[in-house]
Amino acid sequence: MAVSRRAGRIRPANLARELERLLGEVAGSVDDVVARQHPPPESLHRLHREMRRLRHALVLWQRLLVTRDRELVRPLDLRLKRLASLVGRVRDRDVMIELVEGTSLPRPSRRDAASVARWLARLRDDARTGRELLRVYLRSERDDHLLEGLRESVEFAPRKGANLELEQILRGERSRRHAEVRAAHRRALRRPSSTQLHRLRIQVRRLRHLSEVHARLRRENRTVFPSSARRLQTRLGRLHDLDIVLQGLDANLRSTRWARALKTERRGVRRSIRESLETYHWPKPGSRPAASRTRSARSAAS
Repeated sequence: MAVSRRAGRIRPANLARELERLLGEVAGSVDDVVARQHPPPESLHRLHREMRRLRHALVLWQRLLVTRDRELVRPLDLRLKRLASLVGRVRDRDVMIELVEGTSLPRPSRRDAASVARWLARLRDDARTGRELLRVYLRSERDDHLLEGLRESVEFAPRKGANLELEQILRGERSRRHAEVRAAHRRALRRPSSTQLHRLRIQVRRLRHLSEVHARLRRENRTVFPSSARRLQTRLGRLHDLDIVLQGLDANLRSTRWARALKTERRGVRRSIRESLETYHWPKPGSRPAASRTRSARSAAS
């Protein structure tokens, strides 16, 4: 039976419920990190991801509010942004340690091993200090009612006409995100530097988060981001992680054989990304991933 467009419309109440869900996830993760003396990297990664998703939904919510209420939410959003940035910086140090201690990177030679070990020891000390400071900041913002203030903002009444505006806002945001990804893609193809590829990574991540929020608001149980785009995002993330390691090396390590091996690894990743970019075409806004279209066709046939 056909479903009317009105029945499938995304309403502000759907967005408010999604915000409440995301706030619950962030609050739980904050409590988890604050409660642990040595929170594991997975906890920080989860908190960072949840904060980014919350901010994407919060940006949409602010656009539905009257000016007075929007002005009340903006400083809370800025506090959340600063906190997410701090979580990200602490997590970056974890990424460096995990990469160097893992098996996916070249191993240092005997000649370089002692210098690398001293550098790693300092990184671990910095990571512990960063965690302690992060826990203090998280506890301070929690006790200063940041999350409670955000919850109260979800109770603000959307302005008149917001029922119709939300669909338009979502379409506009989706078109804008697609345009920004394509522009970043073109710039990265012209000059595939780490800076341009990192900017592309950020735009891809933003588009993915918006797609996920949109799908949840529509209550769609399907893959919303093409697997090819997810693979590209993973490669871009790998390149960014290598950049972080190389940028964080001590001066006495930058001219070692090990550092040269890391740069060779980075060139290989960058080359594979460029090859992918030369043939990749971003789907149009609103189009379904190929796997979802195939499943829909099978369902219709049955």
